[in-house]
Formats: sequence, structure tokens, C-alpha cells
Amino acid sequence: MRAVFAYLAVIGSAAFTGTMLCIGLAFGGYWTSLPAEEFLAWFAANSGLIARTIPVVAGPALLGLIGSLWLARRERGARGAWAIATAAMLGLAFVTAVYHLPANAALASGEIPPEAVSATLRTWLTLHALRSALGLAASGFALCAARLE
Repeated sequence: MRAVFAYLAVIGSAAFTGTMLCIGLAFGGYWTSLPAEEFLAWFAANSGLIARTIPVVAGPALLGLIGSLWLARRERGARGAWAIATAAMLGLAFVTAVYHLPANAALASGEIPPEAVSATLRTWLTLHALRSALGLAASGFALCAARLE
């Protein structure tokens, strides 16, 4: 069971990070190239397609990280790395819940006026870079912890 959780943690967090990087680099660049009205129309029509991918990678990552941390709770070697990896992924989830989910809903529903889109998108992408960095940290520490076991 330990190996299953470790594989889920490493592969899930790496896949989640890849998804975050794609959203930030590919979509972020596209979004910032659009006029505000076009971005709002695109986001309203398509944001759900992006949102569907997140649970596919976040679920296994969190399951693997929490399971691995639980199994390593009494072991000195890997416990610290599992704790850091799990904390990084939980930090990512926190930023998502506190900022990105409400911002996405506001953008998709048209609550953000066109004149505020540029500033909103800058903040969105800056915090998304933080999420990507936390995902990279979770992936790296999960790999390190798995190797210690």
C-alpha cells in the first residue's frame, strides 16, 4: 500500500503541476493577448473545460500525499519530506479556494467589468505562479520522500 500512495503522490503532484504550468503559460499568454471583452466571452464559454481537468490530477495527488504522510508519521527519514510535500499541495489548494475559485466564478459570470479585467488577470496569473511553484515543491519533495522509503 505504501508504494501505491507514493506513486499517486509523485505522479499526481507532478501531473497537477504540469496542468498548472500549461494553464499559466499557454492559456495565460493567450488570455493576456485578448481584449477584455473577448477574454470575458472566452472565459465564460470555456473555463469549465479547464476546471474539469483539475480534480483528475488533484484528487490522486492529495490522496497519495496524505496517505504517504499518514504511513510515514512514525518514521523520521521520509516523514519530513512527506510533510513538506503535503503542506505545499495544501497551500496550493488554499490559494485556489480563497482566490482562484471566486475569481473564476466572477470572470465567468461577467461580474468583473471589462476595465478591471487586466488588473484581475495580472493578480490571477501572479497567484497562479505561486500555485505552480507550490506544485513544483510538492512534486520534488514527494519524489525525495519516496526515494527515502
